[in-house]
Amino acid sequence: MKAVFGVGLLVAMISAPALAIDGPALYQQHCAKCHGDTGQADSWRGYMYFSRDFSSMRWQAANTDEDILADIDRGPRIMPAYKNKLSEAERNALVQVVRSFGKP
Repeated sequence: MKAVFGVGLLVAMISAPALAIDGPALYQQHCAKCHGDTGQADSWRGYMYFSRDFSSMRWQAANTDEDILADIDRGPRIMPAYKNKLSEAERNALVQVVRSFGKP
């Protein structure tokens, strides 16, 4: 009985870190090509597609987390929609990354 409990606990401990969502890695994979590594839309694609500059305090103040999530979900303009590509938790992690670019 103790061995079964011990194995179950070990599996739970090994699996727990795998459940953590790495927002910055998701951002690099899905967003940085257009919005830049620092959210300033300073990549060639950012310039070409007029991508949003997430470091703009004016833009940050004008948009709620729900607004940002809606843009991630539906993909405004040329941006792809991620509602059916990423989980809700992953999309919310991206919102937090976008918010982090607006901090002085």
